[in-house]
Amino acid sequence: MSPPVYSRYRTAFVEALAQSLGVPASEIDSQVKPADPAHGDLSFPTFPLAKAQKKAPPAIAAALAQGLKVPGLEIAATGPYVNARFSPLPFSAEVIDAARTQGTRYGGSDVGAGKTVVMDYSSPNIAKPIAFHHIRSTVIGHAVANLHRALGYKVEGINYLGDWGKQFGLVAVGFQEYGESDKRQDMAHLVQVYVKANQRAEKEPAFDERARDFFRRMEAGDAEALALWKEFRETSVRDFKRIYARLGVTFEHIEGESFYQGKMEPVIEEIARTVGVKESQGATIVDLPYEENEPPVLLKKNDGSTLYATRDLAAAIDRHERFHFDKSLYIVATDQALHFRQLFRVLKAMGRAFVDRMTHVNFGRVHGMSTRQGNVVLLTDVLDEARARARTIVDKNIAEGKIQTDDPEKLAEQIGLGAIFFGDLKNRRATDYTFDWDEVLNLTGHTGAYLQYAHARACNILRKGGGAPATYDAALLTLPEEQAVLRAIARLPVVVQEAAEQQEPSFVARWLLDLAATFSSYYTAGNQDRNKRVVLEDNEPLKAARLALTDATRASLAAGLTLLGIATPENM
Repeated sequence: MSPPVYSRYRTAFVEALAQSLGVPASEIDSQVKPADPAHGDLSFPTFPLAKAQKKAPPAIAAALAQGLKVPGLEIAATGPYVNARFSPLPFSAEVIDAARTQGTRYGGSDVGAGKTVVMDYSSPNIAKPIAFHHIRSTVIGHAVANLHRALGYKVEGINYLGDWGKQFGLVAVGFQEYGESDKRQDMAHLVQVYVKANQRAEKEPAFDERARDFFRRMEAGDAEALALWKEFRETSVRDFKRIYARLGVTFEHIEGESFYQGKMEPVIEEIARTVGVKESQGATIVDLPYEENEPPVLLKKNDGSTLYATRDLAAAIDRHERFHFDKSLYIVATDQALHFRQLFRVLKAMGRAFVDRMTHVNFGRVHGMSTRQGNVVLLTDVLDEARARARTIVDKNIAEGKIQTDDPEKLAEQIGLGAIFFGDLKNRRATDYTFDWDEVLNLTGHTGAYLQYAHARACNILRKGGGAPATYDAALLTLPEEQAVLRAIARLPVVVQEAAEQQEPSFVARWLLDLAATFSSYYTAGNQDRNKRVVLEDNEPLKAARLALTDATRASLAAGLTLLGIATPENM
């Protein structure tokens, strides 16, 4: 895949500067930044050169600019800065052709070709429902996976289920007490059983001990206990898959903590050899220096059962042996930061060099989504409400002639899911945010619905104009509004790479908002000035050029939305 247009011109500018200054391009690459739009597209400051050259920065900039000749760039000095502006040609045609040719693949590259990224995300517990608080790990993980796929990485997405531990013992003994045999494969019933068992265990130590004993039987390989565990696990996974299918989220692997049952003793032995272990109140812990009030890393409890940390250590080693990853990302809440710091610290002390390629991709909490009783808010309930609220908006706009669709229920589902996804992904992942129904479903705000409408509007313009043209003359796209749209489109490949490197889907979300707003300004300019209309019936060459730009915008919006896992309806 050829380098993206924006990157190619930026690289040419950097190399020309480096050659003129007699330094390696890598030395000045980080200094070339986006310019003030009034002065150009790229900018290089000369302040750092003043001391060595014993000249004022404006004089240095003027001399540099005069000597630089880069095809496709207009270079000039503005005060102490050397600025480069993309020449209308061939830049305009290159951007439009790239977006239209690549379609939803636009923004991608092959920088990750031959590399593997392992991703651990979503990861609900079996015999429990997928709650709304799982949405962050799920949609952030899905978007980060898409970003890496777009860059050519091989993605090994793992839904690492919480399917081992005392909590399953609670489900098992709870079913013995409260379960109905004809509902053994009913997820909702298993949840009811778990809630009752958990409440009872908090009040009755003897009942809690029964749950612990059941888990010990599982770890000991008891056939009856494992058969019940397997049955309940399969019930949970079936229900999970139904919800993921609705979300459009997929995984290369659905595994769980149980995958490492029987594989942890060798890991514990390795830790004992390389780092050291010791006993503490009957439990086995990693012998590390700990900070004051820092809990130790437990490998085995005093009853001999293993813990989450033990299984995560085994999983990290196993994943490296299986996938030989270049990156291993854990999309898990900030609340688990201590766990991952300790996990990485133990692996480092074990001499496992691959730990340097492991990252905890943390995220904040969602506020504003709770019940009066304080119960868990189920994700399916939120999705159903999103669809219902979106259907009300769709029906209202259909009645007012603002939306045209043959399938209002499907459109409502697309808008509802888009609202949930974008309402999360537009925020920096490490920050908390407050969920608000009116905000996420606003057709004119910074929402998924607004972006979907922008995409549908572009599709509608193309239909009114007779479709996307096969040929066009990019030299006719001279309006400032048109050039602004082109520059917004050109940035997507750069945004995708930065978003993947920082595991920050919000970069793409903010870019989408910028492109949609820029295109809206361009389109609505025709309301004040007829000559700026896209579908200019009395000027076919100009109409074709503007329709080509509109088609490139449509493709770019679709590419960005698809990266975030959001549907792209063509009618709204």
